[in-house]
Amino acid sequence: MPGPSLFHRKAVVSDLRLNLLGSDPGMVRLRTACRVLMTVVAVCSALFLLHYWYPMPAAAYAMAMITALQGAVAIKDTTAEARAVTRLYAALSAFTAIAAMSLVEHSLLYVNILLLIVIFLAVYARRFGTRWQGVGLFTFMCSVVGAFVKAPDTDLGDIAIALTLSGVIAHFVRNFVMPERPAHDFRIILDIAVSLSRKLHHTIEQKSTSKWTHVEVQQVLMLEHRARDAILLCESYLPLDAAASSHSELSTMAVQLFDLHLALESAVATALHFNGQNDAETSRNLGRTLETLADSLSSVEQAATRMPATFPAISATSASGKITFFPASGGWLKDSVFRQAVQVTFASAIAMAGGLALSPDRWFWAVMTAFLIFTNTQSRGDVAVKGLNRALGTGLGICVGIGLAVLVHGQIEWTLPLVAISIFAAFYLISISYSAMTFFITITLCLVYGLIGEFTPELLVLRLEETAIGAAAGIFVSLAVLPLGTSQQSSSAIEHFLKSLDQLMQAIIASQGQAERTAIMAAANALDKSRADILTAIGSMRSVWNLGMAQAGTRRILGRSYTLAHSARLLARHFRDSPPSDQDIIRLQAIRTALANLATNGQNMAGRSRVADIARLDQLPFDTQSDQAVANAFDLITHVLVQMQPANQEG
Repeated sequence: MPGPSLFHRKAVVSDLRLNLLGSDPGMVRLRTACRVLMTVVAVCSALFLLHYWYPMPAAAYAMAMITALQGAVAIKDTTAEARAVTRLYAALSAFTAIAAMSLVEHSLLYVNILLLIVIFLAVYARRFGTRWQGVGLFTFMCSVVGAFVKAPDTDLGDIAIALTLSGVIAHFVRNFVMPERPAHDFRIILDIAVSLSRKLHHTIEQKSTSKWTHVEVQQVLMLEHRARDAILLCESYLPLDAAASSHSELSTMAVQLFDLHLALESAVATALHFNGQNDAETSRNLGRTLETLADSLSSVEQAATRMPATFPAISATSASGKITFFPASGGWLKDSVFRQAVQVTFASAIAMAGGLALSPDRWFWAVMTAFLIFTNTQSRGDVAVKGLNRALGTGLGICVGIGLAVLVHGQIEWTLPLVAISIFAAFYLISISYSAMTFFITITLCLVYGLIGEFTPELLVLRLEETAIGAAAGIFVSLAVLPLGTSQQSSSAIEHFLKSLDQLMQAIIASQGQAERTAIMAAANALDKSRADILTAIGSMRSVWNLGMAQAGTRRILGRSYTLAHSARLLARHFRDSPPSDQDIIRLQAIRTALANLATNGQNMAGRSRVADIARLDQLPFDTQSDQAVANAFDLITHVLVQMQPANQEG
């Protein structure tokens, strides 16, 4: 019979596995890092073998390596066919830019002008969707390398071979070695979501009669956050448009996941509200919410047994609206893509001038920094935070990289494994920490320079200086040229969130049957997505670089948007199965009227309100099933909307 130590070891291993998978549900980061590493290794191996029969110039090898990285991460279409087309467009676009530069490679001025044109077009291409955003980034990286190596026109044939080889290998790795398997990946993520939810249920049940410490509260909140992220990721895998027509199993699963999400939040809210209380009423309330959570888990597991073996294909085209080539007449400066294209071009020009003044050979580091810190940013605060993170990661990476390069001293048996580890770590952490990604990329460069015999501390210090120039140029331009403040961006996201809340209220009012039930679910999911947009918009305000009073406003935005979203989900859950009564419709209309007033007169979700602040996690409606919970949800939504009125702000 196994001893206690064996059971303890199994429990430790199980908890470790759950923590690892919970931090990366679906293993998205792991898969990305593995793809990048496998693509780089495969391209390097192919170039090494090809070198014996067909040696190519250094420019071709440089292009193959940079496109190996870009081909693994920049191409984000949803189907293999779409990715193949995007790779073709990217290769043709990059080759055209490189060929144009080769014709004027004798003139640095002409090369720089061409590069600035490429930069503007690469950013402007983002208005045409994911495909052209990838093509733009791919072309920019190749153009920067082309401007650095100054490849003559005699090298163009070899560069074309390198681009083709890299693209074919990246496509093969992505689609055949490590392909997407939506149904399989969904089941893995669902298992993680269920396991995390059960662990949360067990933790709350164990602690129901004792006072929780601050550390225990934070652990429960972290567990809830990971479980909620896993549930939302599960929902993103479900092709709900197809489910609404011919795949009722997928539609049922979407409903059960929605209920689990609500039950999870309510269980945590109840546990925190009654923390340390041990009376009969507390036990009944907590018991009801835990029972609801257990029932939701069972329903999800039952729905999982009826899921189809494969999911319907998700269309690669977006239905978000008509794409226009140019902004509306008179709206050029208000167009977000055109505005950012102008900003990035100005920042790159300044970085180019500063970089050339510092070094006529390594100026491209400054230009790359100025371009990349604008990627996936929405406001000047985002750009500033990203620029500071890149400079920080580069500085720390140089310190560690110099030490490692000196230790291994160019020995290939030590250098190659360290390079592989650094590349893997960089792209595993890219979605978590930009500074960490930059840190490991810098270490990779240090090791590679040591391997090819070009390592000097002065060269790496120059990289830091060029990075600082690029970051400073980007931050300056984001503040001085067509600036968009974080508060403006967050206000826009909040307005979209409130509009989504209004659409959910409208869908509930109109609910009379199965078709309206689908509309309620769609509106509730849209509300969750719009709240995620708020979190993205205020990202820089939550950064460690932000030491101002904005942190307090950010906490109020998080608390109030959470309260509105949770209460709205509770209403959607209740009225999904039974149409609202006349009295309910009156209250729903009152909420819509309040939302209309905020849209007309303005709102302040971040402000300190004179109305008592009850929008806290431990004061949300607990029981998701009772009529009292519905009444509480109505009251909370109304209360938060009153708090947001400009007339009720302090000062």
